[in-house]
Amino acid sequence: MFFWIFAAVALVLAFAPPRFRKIGFAVFGAVFIVFLTIVLVNRRSPPAPAPVAAAPPGPAAPPSRRFDFDAYQREKRDKEDPEAKTRIAIAEIRFDQLQPIAGIEPRTLQAVHARLYNDSHQFTLTDYSYYLVVQDCLPTTTKSATANTTTTNDNAADRCTTVYDQRDSVSLVVPPNQARDVAISIPKNATSFAAPFKLLGTPRIELEATDTRAYQSSQSTP
Repeated sequence: MFFWIFAAVALVLAFAPPRFRKIGFAVFGAVFIVFLTIVLVNRRSPPAPAPVAAAPPGPAAPPSRRFDFDAYQREKRDKEDPEAKTRIAIAEIRFDQLQPIAGIEPRTLQAVHARLYNDSHQFTLTDYSYYLVVQDCLPTTTKSATANTTTTNDNAADRCTTVYDQRDSVSLVVPPNQARDVAISIPKNATSFAAPFKLLGTPRIELEATDTRAYQSSQSTP
């Protein structure tokens, strides 16, 4: 369209009187240069595309869960024998003769040995859950108010701090009024393979049963 306008203007100026022809061509040339500049600028600077809306983040991937076959079997047997959890009271299960087993590295533990007693007079223990606590006990120290000295008070109770705990469930057959020796491992860090703690004092072990099972298929008496 603009080409035909410029052509018409050039044709008119060609037949215009000589005195208007120079001024007309000067004005025509200036307009043509301005028009050509605008066209070139528009070609070099195309309009920026409209921003595209970012897609909403998808749902977070669920954490991977390792299949626990023992837990699956226990849940299955609980449905088949719902009374198994009540045949033996927790008070009838006890741990004794607790013995910490030193690790290869100094001041570490690799396991805890104990003896598990089934004090029930009728039912056989088939499964149990436990809670293990390891404490690091240091002797109590007192600081003198008159002198900058610290002394150890052997008569006072030790200061014990929990440095490790563990919960787990185990399948173990213990007949009525009998006992079995058990060993609970203290695993190392899965990444650094280092011990989970190092003792500064004397270890103190606490171990208690938190759950029991006495499945009917394992009972020697009806």
